[in-house]
Amino acid sequence: MFIGSYEHRLDEKGRLVLPAPFREPMEAGMVASAGIGHCVSIYSRERWSSILTKVQNLPFPKGKTRDFLRVLLATAQELELDRSGRILIGAPLRQHGGILQDVVVLGAGDHLEVWDAASWKEYSQKVLDDFAEIAEEVEGL
Repeated sequence: MFIGSYEHRLDEKGRLVLPAPFREPMEAGMVASAGIGHCVSIYSRERWSSILTKVQNLPFPKGKTRDFLRVLLATAQELELDRSGRILIGAPLRQHGGILQDVVVLGAGDHLEVWDAASWKEYSQKVLDDFAEIAEEVEGL
């Protein structure tokens, strides 16, 4: 399970040093795709494979499902860790996330999310301000 958050910076080539606690589960490779909420989602190859199995059973002719699948799959890119523990996030994904240089890498349970630092600060503060109300609406909590 991926948990925690880490502040990092992209280098001039768009490379990100993956935080050390997240590296081992991603050593076999990973897939990045457009995330929900203007971020980049990164999945281990194993998790991505299970997502692909699920999406193969979705009804492609349905409008919203078709739109979701097109974006999820069209924006997907395979990533590999280099010897320095870096990954290269492609320009289209950085653009989707509004990612310029300062980022927050956070564990989101079964995947990672990369957010522009300013966007994450704004989003997380809004959620924290309403945290008690949100908790009331979370089923099963």
